[in-house]
Amino acid sequence: MPSPVQSIVRAATRNRGGKLNILTFPTHERYESNLCATGHDFYSVVVPGHTKAGWDLDYAQIPENYTFIQDINNIPLMLDIDMVLSQNKYGQFEISQEIANRYNCPIISLEHTCPPNVNLFPELSQNAASMIQSFYQKQGNINLFISEWSRKEWGWQDTEADVIHHGIDMNTFAPLIPMDDRNNDALSIVNGWEERDWCCGYNLWQSIVQRGGFPTKVVGKNPGLSEPATDIYNLVEHYNNSRIFLNTSTASPIPTTVLEAMACGCAVVSTATCMIPEIIEHGKNGLISNDEEMLADYVNTIRNDIDLAKSLGEEARKTVAERFSMDSFVNKWNVIFAMADQMGENFI
Repeated sequence: MPSPVQSIVRAATRNRGGKLNILTFPTHERYESNLCATGHDFYSVVVPGHTKAGWDLDYAQIPENYTFIQDINNIPLMLDIDMVLSQNKYGQFEISQEIANRYNCPIISLEHTCPPNVNLFPELSQNAASMIQSFYQKQGNINLFISEWSRKEWGWQDTEADVIHHGIDMNTFAPLIPMDDRNNDALSIVNGWEERDWCCGYNLWQSIVQRGGFPTKVVGKNPGLSEPATDIYNLVEHYNNSRIFLNTSTASPIPTTVLEAMACGCAVVSTATCMIPEIIEHGKNGLISNDEEMLADYVNTIRNDIDLAKSLGEEARKTVAERFSMDSFVNKWNVIFAMADQMGENFI
């Protein structure tokens, strides 16, 4: 519980020109960069064994309104925390409860992950139900998912949790190079691909490339295989240099890279997993399958049909503009933050 002085200070400073102090934890650099576009101040606590060790500059630059706190026991005493944002129920929720109790403020619980995949890991099948039930018990004052698919898979009703889709900056991620002038290769952008084969499909990618025999381009932090983009603009350049984007994810609600590639007008070939079939309509704004041979054939089909590549790329960008705009992301998050702030007034 906060001291009487802290409570008085908090009550007196709740409306700091509309800016809120939001305590969270290092999770996904690109996602948190977008969160900072809401204009609030974020304080990110590093908790060894529960969170990432910090911010990887290879993935994004640290926004000015994002501050690291390296020790959970050294949160500045007079820092006026308005709410806690947990981004992972198994790694961060209990810590969020401790901090929320200490500062007497609400918890927003956001979940990025998928439920245990018993198809990929049959040994989890006996424990999956108890894991999902345990997950369900970890409820914040406001609960969110990044997709309708993941909310449903975790067993939550739409009345219990809201969904905020990823936001893509359509001005930055844009088709800057005409399809005719792009390299006729298949681009994939993944970090830690081999060690995350279980969710990112590294071995699947190898098999597809072997079957198809087409040229590839890989970008990402993968020692011995590829290097990450130097900055966001270099990343956009990579998308624009390739006609085709090949995604092989197997257990990710919706990879950000797929949406970025679509926004840049790439013709996307992807696995049909998780939320992807709800975004990519096969034959209209991309080509999807879970069959290795068909995925390889799709890449070669696009390589040999520039008109198809153009059509898929144009429709893909329209889809992202309609469903995953940055404006929508920021507006929805600001509504959530305002709701939590209103709740917080009752915590004082």
